Amino acid sequence: MTIPVEQLQSLNGFTIIELFELKLIENIHYDPTSPNPPTVVLYRFHAGTNEINTDIKWQGNTYNAIACQAEGFETGDNTVMARPTLTFANNLGTFSTLIELVNQFSSFNDLARAEVKRIRTLAQFLDNSNFAPIDGNPATNPYGTADSTKELEQQEFLINKKVIENNQICTFELVNTIDFEDLQLPKLQITKDRFPAVGSFVFQ
Repeated sequence: MTIPVEQLQSLNGFTIIELFELKLIENIHYDPTSPNPPTVVLYRFHAGTNEINTDIKWQGNTYNAIACQAEGFETGDNTVMARPTLTFANNLGTFSTLIELVNQFSSFNDLARAEVKRIRTLAQFLDNSNFAPIDGNPATNPYGTADSTKELEQQEFLINKKVIENNQICTFELVNTIDFEDLQLPKLQITKDRFPAVGSFVFQ
């Protein structure tokens, strides 16, 4: 499906197109040797930014338009790492089903440590296949020259935790990979046996 004309009118060549990939990790979220492993472990999607409610093709891959809201990726403060969130519609139970499947393999995991990639490009670089042919001519990008090598620096996150799950929505908090590793570091315990000059305390 191509981007409809009425949606094209809301775009220009410098419109940022935001895409996402969510990847389940083997041996964390599923057993690859299981007789019934998940049929899908990599989900490509976009959140309908710029009122595009059709699938988008980028670098030969299709990113499905789904009911999703992405927030908090830009903090405006270089000293604070972003803790963005992804909120998905769950009225059909799609994400509850996925969470239940993962939790059967890893109890109470709730998709923690699933990889999330944020991809951004400009409308002028989108694949020609996103646009309908005009007057019998081959489909071309009306905003510029399609170039799948042109994109902003990709951002990689991990799901830190599930924030909300009900019959309407599922919300997940993300952290960048460095921040997640810091959260997982064990606490350092200082004892008199190791350092006789001090009492016992724990670095948080």
